[in-house]
Amino acid sequence: MKGSNAVSAPKDNYAQFIEQLDAASRNLTARREPLTRTLEILDVLLRQNALGLQLWEERRADVGKLLDKEVSSAEKLQALSELHEVSLRMESMFQNRTQRIREKQASFQARREEISKSLLELDRSRLKLTSSRTLSRERENLNRAVADLAGTPEGVTTASADRGLRDDLSEARRAIVLAAALMEV
Repeated sequence: MKGSNAVSAPKDNYAQFIEQLDAASRNLTARREPLTRTLEILDVLLRQNALGLQLWEERRADVGKLLDKEVSSAEKLQALSELHEVSLRMESMFQNRTQRIREKQASFQARREEISKSLLELDRSRLKLTSSRTLSRERENLNRAVADLAGTPEGVTTASADRGLRDDLSEARRAIVLAAALMEV
């Protein structure tokens, strides 16, 4: 009975650790999804503000050219000067806004990459743990088969239930003994 618990314990531990890895993956995935949506929104805002910046830069350049050419009336010169000032302020505002959005975007991107890296590590750990679990089960099965072939009390009880199986196991034991003897020679 004591041996049965020892064999079952690794299975339970593997399942428990795999569940912990899965829970951590679910939590990180849940955190990554809003970051991805936020990055999509920031991308739209960045494109809109970059376009706004470009348009105000063009307007400022156009007004600047008109200012250089216009000397005919003080009234037109005053209006163009005011338009030029507005263009400068708007250009500066869009430039600042675009910079802030880029900074936020970089911050959110870094967080998302950190989470993605952790998720990749969790997946690798899960794969390693699953492989180890499979190897452990295979080792158990192999040990059980060798024990059956060696005629341990567990094997005898199982073998006595079927006379043909017992004969096959005896034949297999003889083959193992012969193979071991051959390897010694």
